[in-house]
Amino acid sequence: MTDQPTSDIADKREQQEREYVPVGRSWGALALAVVEAVCVFAVGAAQTGILAGSLAVGTSGIANFIHREIFRVPILLAAMAMAALNLYLLWNSRMLRNAPAAAWRKRPLTSRERFRIGLVLGLSLATFAIAACEIVLHRRLHHTIM
Repeated sequence: MTDQPTSDIADKREQQEREYVPVGRSWGALALAVVEAVCVFAVGAAQTGILAGSLAVGTSGIANFIHREIFRVPILLAAMAMAALNLYLLWNSRMLRNAPAAAWRKRPLTSRERFRIGLVLGLSLATFAIAACEIVLHRRLHHTIM
């Protein structure tokens, strides 16, 4: 009878020893995994660089073709027209909102509506700024009117 509890304790101890993984081995495995991850990243970055370089060479001909006046000017004018339309719509909605006839149904703007108005306003002004920079730089670099 006295041997029974001792054997149970010994069995439990053996089971715990089998399940125990030394911390030193865990840190070693982590260190090897980190080194392997760095190697994978280096190889992947090199392949991405090769891919990006070949894409740049391949698309340079297409970019040169698209940068002609026949494509560039209408796209630039369309972007400026859409930005102007956005600004007109914002101005018109503000005028309609502040009209005396709309005073009885006027409610405060929600934060989401204010965010959207600010976003449209900011993007429209950024479009005009980018278009102006494109026109000025194109005149300086390529000596064309637009």
